[in-house]
Amino acid sequence: MADIVQGGEPSGGQVVFAQIEPTTRCNFTCGFCSGRQMDQSDLALDDFDRLLAGFPDLEHIELQGEGEPLLHKHFFVMARRARARGIRLSMITNGSLLSAERVAGILDVGMAAVNVSIESPEPAAFQAIRGGRFDKVKQGIARLLAERRARGLQAPVVGFAITVLRETIDTLPRIAELYAELGMDGGATLQPLSRMASYKGVYDAATAAQLLEPADEQRMWRLVQATPALKAMAAAGSQSSHFYPALSRRFAPEHGCPWVRGGLYVDRHGAMTTCCMIKDSAVYGIGKLGITPVEAVLAQRREIDAALTAGEPPAQCVGCGYYRSPERRAQTRRRMLQQLNSQQAAVKPE
Repeated sequence: MADIVQGGEPSGGQVVFAQIEPTTRCNFTCGFCSGRQMDQSDLALDDFDRLLAGFPDLEHIELQGEGEPLLHKHFFVMARRARARGIRLSMITNGSLLSAERVAGILDVGMAAVNVSIESPEPAAFQAIRGGRFDKVKQGIARLLAERRARGLQAPVVGFAITVLRETIDTLPRIAELYAELGMDGGATLQPLSRMASYKGVYDAATAAQLLEPADEQRMWRLVQATPALKAMAAAGSQSSHFYPALSRRFAPEHGCPWVRGGLYVDRHGAMTTCCMIKDSAVYGIGKLGITPVEAVLAQRREIDAALTAGEPPAQCVGCGYYRSPERRAQTRRRMLQQLNSQQAAVKPE
């Protein structure tokens, strides 16, 4: 099958980015989390080794899935084995387990980027949403940054991963203030609560009420643009060395999904899917570590890439924020052409 080269790198390439789910266990109780509805289990070290052996072109691994990765007893064993291969590492954590010992482990292994999940910087709202203590998370972030400075290191960059709820939009500027107060430098990703079926299926009525409508999203982005500190934090996030922005910059196809060009998701059972948003590997999986030939995995990714390019997203991709329909692509091209024409008119000699 010929490589597809419509924007970004070609689709026939190897897996360069992989997100690995160490565990589905977590010490928080976020109502929008799919992991709480899954079996509570950990990735076997043998499966991690199979991943490293099966995909020799790996450059970046994200050690995070539906649970809190630092709860895996072999988290740092996996991290060291990946780093021994020269693979860049990043992670998302809820921040509550950043003890002195774990901070030392993160710095010792040479983690490139750490993002901490947050929705609100207000202690009461934080606890209501996440089921954890805001002050403990704040202390953990401060500890990580202080020890990094004490060692004279530049990495990991430390930022926020923000899931935006309808009731938390107006607290975004205060998250930017917290970011500045702590001296964080990894920027922030802003992700509205997902509308994909794989996520919505676990929402109760109260959580579903927090989904952003188009008007809410417009209000959110207006707030970002109107708040210099928030705008700068979001811009820094888009250029971060963290897994998601790095994947999106490296593989930027016209249809919007970078995963099918260079990424792979592996859950705690060693089941592979094309991305982190797909939760039902029994239905939508593309193989299992140690069983499925690598070329068969790559072939399935190419098929999905072709379907997205053709404007025919498979069921598991419907509702994904990455995907751009042919109509959206055409709108983007028209907008870019209009901007180009405006720029040319502005510099046209008299």
